[in-house]
Order: sequence, then structure tokens, then C-alpha cells
Amino acid sequence: MPKQDYYKTLFLVGAVWNWVATVSFAVGYTFMFPLFDMDLPRYPVFFLLFLGLAFSFGIGYYLVSRDIFKNHAVVVMGIVGKLIVFVGLLWAWLCGDIHFIPFSAGIVDLLFAVLFIEFLMTFKKTG
Repeated sequence: MPKQDYYKTLFLVGAVWNWVATVSFAVGYTFMFPLFDMDLPRYPVFFLLFLGLAFSFGIGYYLVSRDIFKNHAVVVMGIVGKLIVFVGLLWAWLCGDIHFIPFSAGIVDLLFAVLFIEFLMTFKKTG
């Protein structure tokens, strides 16, 4: 398969992105939400559970980075998850519920989704 090292790096970077974003928000959401003029969650447990799921997706991307010939179902789930995050943040931004800076994280997720789709398409052609 062409570009094996590129794809391994892509999924490793995807894992690190998820880990850094989730840990940053888990530790600092009480500071970050007001910074972006957002109300703190009324029930933080649901927000923290979402972060836990996003962190676990990072573990999946890490596993894919270790062997790009396995765990393609994780890639499909990642694509779906990243598109859901993008659409949710886009909707919130268009409604004026969030500033552009939090929405920009959704743009990064959209970029990863597109790159993950490209990976699967390339794999089908060459695999």
C-alpha cells in the first residue's frame, strides 16, 4: 500500500488530537467555557462522559496507527463520530451558541474525517 508511513502518522496524530483536546477540556472546562462566553454544563457528568468517549476513540486511532491493515471498523466509527462533532459544532456556531474558536475544533475533525475517508478509499484500491 502506498504511503504507509503517512497513514500511520495520520492516525497517530489523530489519536494525539483526541487525547489533547479531551484532557484539556476535562481538566480546564470550568475555565474554558467562560473564556468562550459559554455557560458551564448544568450536569457536567454528560459532558465528561462525551470526553471519555472521544478519548477512547483516540485509543482506537492509536491502534490503527500501529497496524493500518487492521481495525478499519474503528476508522469508519471515527469518520461517523468526527462528522457528528462537526455538524453539531457547525449548528451551534450558526445558531450563535458558540464562538468560532470552539467551532474550529469541528473543522479539524472534519479534516480528519476527510483524510480517514481517503485512507479507506486508497486501501480498497490497493488492498
